[in-house]
Amino acid sequence: MKKIIKYAITFALSFLFVLGFAYAADPADLKNKEKVEAVEVKEKTIAPVIKNLPDTPTIKDIAEQEQAKEEVLKRLANVPQSGPYDEFNRSTPRSSLIALSLALKERDYERAVNYFDFRNLPFSSEQELDNEDLVRRLIIVAKRAMTIDIEAMSNDPNGHKDDGLPSYRDRITTMKTKNGPVEILMQRIPRGDGVFIWKISNATVALIPALDAEFGYGIVGNKLSHIFPHYVIFGFEIWQLVMLVGLLLAAFVIAFVTTFIAVKILQKNQRFNKQRLQRFIAGPLRFLIMILLFRATFDMIAPSLTARAVFEARTFLIFAIYWIMLGVVDLIMYRLADRMKRNGQQGAAVLLKPAATGVKLMVTLLAIITWMDNLGYEITTILAGLGVGGIAVALAAQKSLENLIGSITIYASQPVHVGDFCKFGKTLGTIEEIGLRSTQLRTPARTIVHVPNALFASGEIENLTQRDKILYRTRLRLSYEDTPDQVKQVLKKIRELIEQHEFIDEEESRVRFLEFGEYAQELELYVYIKTKVFSEYLEYREDINLSINDIVESVGVKLVIPARTSYIKELPETLVS
Repeated sequence: MKKIIKYAITFALSFLFVLGFAYAADPADLKNKEKVEAVEVKEKTIAPVIKNLPDTPTIKDIAEQEQAKEEVLKRLANVPQSGPYDEFNRSTPRSSLIALSLALKERDYERAVNYFDFRNLPFSSEQELDNEDLVRRLIIVAKRAMTIDIEAMSNDPNGHKDDGLPSYRDRITTMKTKNGPVEILMQRIPRGDGVFIWKISNATVALIPALDAEFGYGIVGNKLSHIFPHYVIFGFEIWQLVMLVGLLLAAFVIAFVTTFIAVKILQKNQRFNKQRLQRFIAGPLRFLIMILLFRATFDMIAPSLTARAVFEARTFLIFAIYWIMLGVVDLIMYRLADRMKRNGQQGAAVLLKPAATGVKLMVTLLAIITWMDNLGYEITTILAGLGVGGIAVALAAQKSLENLIGSITIYASQPVHVGDFCKFGKTLGTIEEIGLRSTQLRTPARTIVHVPNALFASGEIENLTQRDKILYRTRLRLSYEDTPDQVKQVLKKIRELIEQHEFIDEEESRVRFLEFGEYAQELELYVYIKTKVFSEYLEYREDINLSINDIVESVGVKLVIPARTSYIKELPETLVS
């Protein structure tokens, strides 16, 4: 890791050195730049009604425009030429612009020069601005700031008549500059043999140095563009990709140093989990800082409209924010889980995982929708499709959602906990697990009963574990042959037992001569045993029963059970025979 950081720092410093060298390599360029910006343009036409140009197009728009442009060029290139014959197809504004586009596509700048009017320009020979260089600079400006509709160009040798311009000029497009809108024009000029042809107006050519100063590659870009091959990859030239790599590495170094210092400072605070905090800062936060630094310096590469469309998709920025949000969700959930465990709410902490998953799914969906919107797709159509699909999924998952809501209700109200002995309906058992779909009960017969959470949360639950004491209620049936004094002695001794037994709550317990039953004198024993554990309850209950047996035996009374006497009348002998 140390070697990687060392190499990254070395590359970043080398990159900054190259930039500095490119700026300082040729002082004459700075001088020329100042002279070009100081040139006073003799003729500059501003349209009376300015058409607002669209903002940076999306990737989808660029793809559609490129495809449409290719189709339009092929179709219009085969249209028969209007007007007099010209070897460079300059007889109409449209044909001249199409021919220029084909020449530039083939990088034939020597041929492209024939489509520009270089007469009466305010450039001196000392500025060394040759014709091909002017063509290249205007093409760079066009890539960065122009949108041209070739089909809107006139195919008439006389050009448009109702565009508000002089009859010898036609508008190609209108640019927005820092000094106001500027029109890019074509002009109808004599060829020299009495025939008129259309070229890029000398008024526009005169504006090229000023436009290049605002929209061109700049000194560094001009230097690097001559060093590296002229290949375009995803709207970026090779030199721009090299600068991108350099900017990314420089941003990484700055982000690494910043987050490294932040981790060291925050680790001194014992309130934070060091491992989780370091994972968050060294991961998503460092990546976000790097992307923000990269975006802040992106304009240094002088991107074209296509490159800016790729940039404005904000793919890496959306991913960085998405990663940050996932990290924040994890940190919050870990924090809540730790707090619940400290408070003895281990069961409720189980819900945090599905809750975090649900939040992450929403964040993921939001990130995807935002990204597709930046690409240029219609979000309303996508949302409508998601709405229909969501209804179908909701209908299919209705029971699952009910059970999930039921589990949330159980954890929120906490009628039972894992390990509690409870009764639900006719089912008696110990809670073994409260899941997202069902609750598991272990019955006394050692079987497992799965109760759906929706049903369990809405049903009547009797939590036997939460009893502070257990009731033992029974009846003692004494024979009618027992005397009243014997009954009184039984009552007296049982009351003494209640008062003296350490596991009987004497304040709430009692024994009473309840009634004269059909077959016995009935005493009701109503005893609360001071325990929550059912096995202990059975032990103390057994001890009470044995003590009552001793009392009954010592008094000399008898416990009777329900009995019926049947009388059978003897049948006559005649019937028996």
